[in-house]
Amino acid sequence: MNEALKTKPYLTPNEVAQWMMVSPVTVRGWAQKGLLQAEVTPGGHRRFRQDEVERFARQWNPAGNKGPLRILIVDDDKGVVGFLKELLEGGEHQTVVETAFDGFDAGRKVHAFAPDIVLLDLMMPGIMGTEVCRQIKQMPGHADVRVIAMSGYLSPESEAELLAAGAECCLTKPIDTVRLLKQIGLGG
Repeated sequence: MNEALKTKPYLTPNEVAQWMMVSPVTVRGWAQKGLLQAEVTPGGHRRFRQDEVERFARQWNPAGNKGPLRILIVDDDKGVVGFLKELLEGGEHQTVVETAFDGFDAGRKVHAFAPDIVLLDLMMPGIMGTEVCRQIKQMPGHADVRVIAMSGYLSPESEAELLAAGAECCLTKPIDTVRLLKQIGLGG
């Protein structure tokens, strides 16, 4: 945890998100579900007590304590899919990896495989990654699936669209594997 955050009695949703390596939307969701207790300022902003965030961090598990982290890779480039599958299945990580090569297959796999995280390519034939992300977030029971977008052609506009659709972040290709593993929660 960032040393500066340790000395603050109250944290903002963005600070909690930075600490837990999730999006601020995820932090707000935890607060709305009552999983992470928040106090509300007179201006209507959520603030989280330091000790409450520490309590939640100790009990929180990105895989929901249900075994290995389930990751769905969605990309029409079989080389990228093979590389990511090998990266994520290798090593000491407890993961189960499934793949899909287009957005339509991704929808079916989200229902059948129930991933914790979807690595989603922006540019695919048939349906754009932005729309796939939006659909995943709207599926009953799948709104909390973490979507990490990837693109070789990431513009500020497409990044803004992906974040608005529910992606927690956008990574550029070629993928920085250290950053990807850290984002997923598998790297230092």
